[in-house]
Amino acid sequence: MGYSSPKYKTFAESPFPSLGFLESMMFNFSFSYQFYSNARVGYSQWISFKSDKYEGEDFSRSFKYRALVIETFYFPMKQLELNFTLGPMINKGSISLATKQTIDAWDDLLEEFDNSGINVSASDEMTTTFIGITSSVGARYYIRPYTAVELQIGFMENYYNENNWSFKDQDIKGPNIDIKDLPVFTFGMVYGW
Repeated sequence: MGYSSPKYKTFAESPFPSLGFLESMMFNFSFSYQFYSNARVGYSQWISFKSDKYEGEDFSRSFKYRALVIETFYFPMKQLELNFTLGPMINKGSISLATKQTIDAWDDLLEEFDNSGINVSASDEMTTTFIGITSSVGARYYIRPYTAVELQIGFMENYYNENNWSFKDQDIKGPNIDIKDLPVFTFGMVYGW
């Protein structure tokens, strides 16, 4: 579980109601392999998700931050590990709208991001891909040799561009959000063998 501080500029305006604190919550999972006595390599993914209604239709927005990471660590005390993580990221954003009766909601949604004249179907998705880099420092406390709790604080440097979205194989403009310098706080449970 994690917390970040994005600025969803477009989503913070009407007609997208803000979820406040919950809008910045992210779910995280990761796995790693210890290939050296004080180094691991692995994969991490953070998911920021929002589901709501837009003009009475089912609307969802998600950003998946995916990183291949390398981690170094040491033990200042027997059960306490301090670690440092660094890795490149390939991220994905998506906005989907499932309309039951009309496609007018899609037209209105695309116009919110300054797009017009695009043919749409009742249910579809607009997507984007962008790169980034992540780094963090953390502390892991081992309750048992195979179970631990961990706190991490770090950042994501994302190269998001609102003009790099696509919809039905067309280049379109997406939401105005600020996730370039994104601080991240994560708390998690660790299990390993």
